[in-house]
Amino acid sequence: MNRGVKIGLIVLASILGVGILGAGGFMAYKTMGRSETIRLDSYTDFDFTGKDGKGKASMEIDRDTMKEDYPRINVDGLLDDCVDGEFDEDEGLSNGDHVTWEWECDDDKAAKRYHVVLEYDDEEVKVKGLKKTEKADIDDKDRDKGNDKDKDKDKDKDDDGGKTKEALIAGSLKDLDREVEEDLKLRSEELLEQHFENDFSVFEYVTDVEYVGMGFELGVSASAYENIVQPVYMVTVIDDMDRNGSFEDKVDSEVVYYTYIDYYNVPCENTTASDVYSLDWSFTTDVYRPNDDFYYWGAGSLEDLIDYMLSTYPEDYEPYILDLSLADSV
Repeated sequence: MNRGVKIGLIVLASILGVGILGAGGFMAYKTMGRSETIRLDSYTDFDFTGKDGKGKASMEIDRDTMKEDYPRINVDGLLDDCVDGEFDEDEGLSNGDHVTWEWECDDDKAAKRYHVVLEYDDEEVKVKGLKKTEKADIDDKDRDKGNDKDKDKDKDKDDDGGKTKEALIAGSLKDLDREVEEDLKLRSEELLEQHFENDFSVFEYVTDVEYVGMGFELGVSASAYENIVQPVYMVTVIDDMDRNGSFEDKVDSEVVYYTYIDYYNVPCENTTASDVYSLDWSFTTDVYRPNDDFYYWGAGSLEDLIDYMLSTYPEDYEPYILDLSLADSV
């Protein structure tokens, strides 16, 4: 072979070799420098402690699970250096309140030091599980208000059962405008859907939600509220008992329970489109445990739910249970 040709082939082979090595090195660099993406919302655990009305909120990140999911990342360092946040309100909480966890993260440090892209959204969660406040814990201020109303009761009596005009917005559920009732039902369906999405685990599958009827509480005397209206629903859930992601196993149980939502100071009729949506509300705090693994806010039967509704409020409330099929039996 001609010496010049041979040298040319050697030079060409060297160039190709360097190119291949360079490309391989570039790909290795790209692979080694690639960032992991961590969704922080997937590892949050919220907890509420204390008494209803005086509760406190806390949040912890499940570090152990995050370490299992990302074994190559210094999770403790990442969380301690780059991740923080706080609640918009974390004290003086009541069951049914909504609080928001607001993230405060150093995204640049997470990317540069730990090669992690943090993803997160501020999380709104509903307060639940707080112990009910005993009657003895009622503020003296509220009692004084009640005494003042009692003093004026004779002065303000009307012809409908002796109720005060100040406390009487609607004499019964029948006095509520049909539009208000429909808006309450629509609002309740939205709140239930949010409840299932935020508070149910992946091992609970809702198959049916059926409207049953409405309860009504007329506050008088020292009551903090006037009209309290309670749409009642029957909810059917399948519990994934063996936690295998299927809801069709023989061990999975179908659970039916009844629940309601309290709406406070409900007007007789809407004056604006947002009247119902601006009402204070809360879920029932009664707890139904169909088995050892799952629990629900409500009762296992309509009879038990109505009994609970009748016993929930102080004696100066006058209960009306209308449009419920078992109203006459309680």
